[in-house]
Amino acid sequence: LQILDAFTNEDITQKFGISQLTAVSGYNKEQTFSLNENGNSVVNWKLKVPNDVSSIIIKIVAKAGNFSDGEQKAIAVLPNRMLVTDAVPIFVKEGQTKTFTLENLAKNTSTTATNFANTLELTTNPIWEIMFALPSLKNDQNNSADVVFNKWFADVLASEIFKANPKMKTVFDEYQSKGLLISNLEKNQELKQLLLEETPWVLESKDETEQMQKLARIFDANTMRNSIKNDWAELKKLQNPDGGFSWYAGYPSSYYNSLYILKNLGRINEWLKGNITDYQGSEQKEMVSKLISYVDNEVNKYWDASTPLSATKEVWNNYVLDYLDTRHYWENQYPVKGKGATLKNLVIKKASTAKITDFTFFGLHRAALLFDQYKLTNLSKKLMNYLKETSTDTETQGVYWKQNLNDWGWYSSKTVNHAGALEAFNKLAPNDTNFIEEMKIWLVSQKEVNSWGTSRGTAEVIYTIMNSGKSWTSNESDKATIIWGGKELQNPDTKATGYVKSTVKPESIDKNLGTVTVTKPGAGIVQGGLFWQYYEDLDKIKSSESYISITKELYKKIKTENGEELLKITAQTPLKVGDKVTVRMILNTDRNMEFIHLKDMRAAGFEPLDVLSGYQWKNNLGYYQSTKDASTNFYIQYLPKGKYVFEYDYVCNASGTFSNGITILQNYYAPQMNAHTQGTKVTINE
Repeated sequence: LQILDAFTNEDITQKFGISQLTAVSGYNKEQTFSLNENGNSVVNWKLKVPNDVSSIIIKIVAKAGNFSDGEQKAIAVLPNRMLVTDAVPIFVKEGQTKTFTLENLAKNTSTTATNFANTLELTTNPIWEIMFALPSLKNDQNNSADVVFNKWFADVLASEIFKANPKMKTVFDEYQSKGLLISNLEKNQELKQLLLEETPWVLESKDETEQMQKLARIFDANTMRNSIKNDWAELKKLQNPDGGFSWYAGYPSSYYNSLYILKNLGRINEWLKGNITDYQGSEQKEMVSKLISYVDNEVNKYWDASTPLSATKEVWNNYVLDYLDTRHYWENQYPVKGKGATLKNLVIKKASTAKITDFTFFGLHRAALLFDQYKLTNLSKKLMNYLKETSTDTETQGVYWKQNLNDWGWYSSKTVNHAGALEAFNKLAPNDTNFIEEMKIWLVSQKEVNSWGTSRGTAEVIYTIMNSGKSWTSNESDKATIIWGGKELQNPDTKATGYVKSTVKPESIDKNLGTVTVTKPGAGIVQGGLFWQYYEDLDKIKSSESYISITKELYKKIKTENGEELLKITAQTPLKVGDKVTVRMILNTDRNMEFIHLKDMRAAGFEPLDVLSGYQWKNNLGYYQSTKDASTNFYIQYLPKGKYVFEYDYVCNASGTFSNGITILQNYYAPQMNAHTQGTKVTINE
């Protein structure tokens, strides 16, 4: 046996504990063996792998008399250490002072760990993240009527916010100068365990970065003015002669799209108190008049007020409530007539006998608003009290409703429905500020790890947050006191944005930097993470988790009379070459997430049985599985909250004692959402 350095061709056999002549079995450079004709034989060497070698050539020559034959193969030597990222998510609400601790750093006693970096990243006001979702409305390539409307809606929102908050210009300039106008997927590459270029999400990242760059055009006054004019003209073209809007050009008018546009024109008119001439053409009144005529005619056409709607159940359906809620915005100028008026009277008449179970979640917050508008104040309060009593309040996700679920259909968007409930509380219970702020926090938490998906959802969320509760754009809303490592962190360069990112060099890292205390005096929230990156021996890495957790177990597959069974690997159930092993990983998350990377490291003595990469669907979860030389990777684009089990098989193909590494779980949108198992060793006997 001869071992060469792959880079220098130097003979480094002795570094691996192999001697020319030794009495210790398995460590002799030369070994004798016998081989019969057409037979085979096995020769074993025991290697002690050194630390300072990265790639070798193994050369084996068999010699008998004057004849010899040999083989050589290049082999990578993986380090027994790896860069580990431990993280703790930071989340602080208005009026709170909270302390967060990276336990593995604060209580670090390892003699083998080597510091790499210690990073604190915080946003003291999430309003800027919300604002950065505006380009997604402009970036939608669909030309349906609601999407075209939302492009115009985005321009109006941006323009009004810009007018009311000149500070936004400073914020934008700062983000641009600091290179922060990049995809959330691309941010903080140094804090992620895998380069973005190696993931299936690289295209999503490029799309998102292009979307972020559109901020430059959104905040340019001239561009904004032209865009408003062009989008309004485009919307006008999509209005059909009957007054309605098609889903797409060429289709008949769509009642749902038409009602959506009419409602939001009314909301903007209410928000701006009728001062909308800067945003709409001179034909606005004609457009609205025709649109109302179309919507009213559709109601006259499809609702027979004499029979089905006389039943209470029929009155409280989503279509009736949505129509009446929309018409309320325009009722002073265009009173409801015909069957629309009949529906209104039926709602008023039947309201006193309405039961909670008559309403969907959408119906609850719409009916509460309608009852208040129709002077049925006590009935409105009854619905609002029910909504508050059935809500769920969490420390890190704010207030939400478990019964508010995504489903098929126009009225079943969880995000849009939550925004609708927020609108109801803001209008009907404006003094319940804490509850309203907690509702806003839930919407923000969905953006943090999900994005809001559709242009309709994004428009609803941005509009509602900007017009509910306390202002998140005031000077006070950016303020926070940050004590890190016992010292107050000063970051004057980012006062405008409230964005803080500070990294400590390896030689300056100590246990005190494992603790950060944050005080948030004003409206809004502080969110982010504290990160510690260090090199450590694989078998000495301690487990770490945040809102997600991961555990890993190894089982030996044995054959019994009842078929194959799994036996947990312990000192009493050792492995040997040829054994099959099942690895089981159990993943838990307390929230829905997107863009999850699960990396399971593998001992050198294991060989995976399934080496083909591809998309899989198991246990109601879809993911892409990729097998690499030293790990198996799972890429999960959408992970609903819950518990999941991943299993796959190895075969033991070499004897020895090996580091089995760790299993790492990380959210690509929020690297502070990560977890990893502790390091382990495995022994495989001959």
